Amino acid sequence: MKIGVIGLGNHAVNRVMPALAEANIELGGITTRNPEKGELIAEKFGTKYYKTFDELLHDDIDSVYIASPNFLHYEHALKSLNHGKNVLVEKQMTLRSSEARELIDVARDMRLKLAVGFHLRFHPALTALERMMGNDREDIRFIGGVWAHKTSHNIENADSKWWNEPEKVGGGSVMGTGVHVIDTLLNLYGKFPRKVTGFRFPETSIIDTTMIVNMQFDHAIGYALSSREIEKSPNDLTVMTEAHRYEIRNFFSTEISSSIYVDGKEKEQFAEGNMYRDELEEFKKAVMGLDNRIASGRDGYNVVRVTEDAQKFFSMTR
Repeated sequence: MKIGVIGLGNHAVNRVMPALAEANIELGGITTRNPEKGELIAEKFGTKYYKTFDELLHDDIDSVYIASPNFLHYEHALKSLNHGKNVLVEKQMTLRSSEARELIDVARDMRLKLAVGFHLRFHPALTALERMMGNDREDIRFIGGVWAHKTSHNIENADSKWWNEPEKVGGGSVMGTGVHVIDTLLNLYGKFPRKVTGFRFPETSIIDTTMIVNMQFDHAIGYALSSREIEKSPNDLTVMTEAHRYEIRNFFSTEISSSIYVDGKEKEQFAEGNMYRDELEEFKKAVMGLDNRIASGRDGYNVVRVTEDAQKFFSMTR
């Protein structure tokens, strides 16, 4: 498998691209709007830098990994699919659910794979939790998650300033970490919510510093809390059934350092693994037509839809 990389942000360069070799995937080339950075990263990874996106697409790669800014995901994914490339796109899949639906349709018609980069699906603690819960997973009554940390969100450098532009990012903390929590809840519960509401601060700003997305399922309620202002937050996943309380403490992260608790008692610790390698390996399986655990285009659409619906509950004027 030979893949091209579109966009060279921190996540792509420091987490996903180093995992390509471990997943036995050839890096066929990279492209970014910053030629100086592109040349530097290409040299570091021993690959070719393409000055334009179109040049990359016309090479002999069979897949692309899209890590460009949120507002470019739709354009880059659509053009990649139309050039016959399988697509792994970072979250948020698109800024609008209508765009996500179109990408799903195009991928289907072109008989290509469309997947979304939700790395926490490959956290070893989540796999262990699903095993521990067994049939109890069908009796979930509450499910919730928090991913919050204290950080500066006034990004001014040329590559990252789009995070301060509402029409380009589509949200604040919810786009940075909240969408990961939403995907985890939907994936674990296994169904789309019947109702969605949301609250954020500041209320009148699309770029939130803190946001909570509430979900009502058939027989359960859930919430996803994200924040850039909450310091020393326990970024835990909590699931309650009629019989038990399950927790993965310190689950929501880019690293693995977690513990599973059942009814307040520690059951297992996790400190090893590479979620990004596993994600790429599962994407490769999808491209090969094998059973896989990668988040599909439909999964990506579901998260966009939940986020979109939650944001409808805000009053933009006082």
